[in-house]
Amino acid sequence: MQPQGAMRDSRIQQESDAAGEASAREIATLRQEAATADDTMLRPVPDLRGIRVEDASGIPAGSVYGALAEAETGLLRYVDLALDTLDRHVLVPIGHARVREEGDEPCIRLRAALLEQLEQVPPFPADVSHIDDPFERALLEAYGRTFHGERYYAHPSYDHSGIYVGDHPVVSDGSRRDDTEPLHRLSYLPGWKVASGEHDIRGWPLVLTGDGARLEVKDLIVDADAARVRYIVVPTPDERGARLVPIGFLRVEDDMNEVIADGFTADDVVELPAYAGGGVTREFEERVSAALRRIFSGRRRYLLPDFRAGV
Repeated sequence: MQPQGAMRDSRIQQESDAAGEASAREIATLRQEAATADDTMLRPVPDLRGIRVEDASGIPAGSVYGALAEAETGLLRYVDLALDTLDRHVLVPIGHARVREEGDEPCIRLRAALLEQLEQVPPFPADVSHIDDPFERALLEAYGRTFHGERYYAHPSYDHSGIYVGDHPVVSDGSRRDDTEPLHRLSYLPGWKVASGEHDIRGWPLVLTGDGARLEVKDLIVDADAARVRYIVVPTPDERGARLVPIGFLRVEDDMNEVIADGFTADDVVELPAYAGGGVTREFEERVSAALRRIFSGRRRYLLPDFRAGV
């Protein structure tokens, strides 16, 4: 009879082999699709090599093998992470990583991905000269699944580095809400207001840099539980509807009293799901997120907050 330890080792090896075969099939499929895809040339950047990487909970995940930068612009797009638990590399979009200082040693902490989720990300073959559009789409889909539940707003789409940076940019006088929905229009919340020292951008122009169109910020969608701003409400160009834009896509030009949406066009705004007013459900938020991934695809992918450098 085979010893129990040997049986366990055999089972683990079989599971590992099966995972490897599945990953190989996935990569082969991605490369077949790439024949007609919109590829983007990336080049390796080794300067970050060796920095320790932790998952979102602080568990050591591996170390940085290098990074990939867009050849045309030189901007960093991915961290190449060598996993400790498996003999493989995975790419992490640069906006999903943050540097933490611990003594004299820097460390990268991931925004939402846990170790077991990293093991499900399509592996990156270290010997390839570039990555293709289907592969990048698969990467973003895999990482998108890590932002759920309590980590939903850890996604770079809700990063406040460009606007409403404070811990509590909206405040309440203690008035009770009539329902339990967390997301509301600020104008519909009695007793709530923009905190002192923060810009109240309602009424400010929203400048879409993709085509120069200008819309007006009509309202803010706020998370009453967290006292944070999650979206702005803007009209469609024909003023016949309204749309929501996540706060992480925006930045403020203080001198001009303008809100900037880099890369957006008027057509992009129209493609977002129609907002009927009132509270916002998680289902609607996910529709907005899916629409933005469709809009900013192909060569426009790097306009997503996922690729805003954080390291």
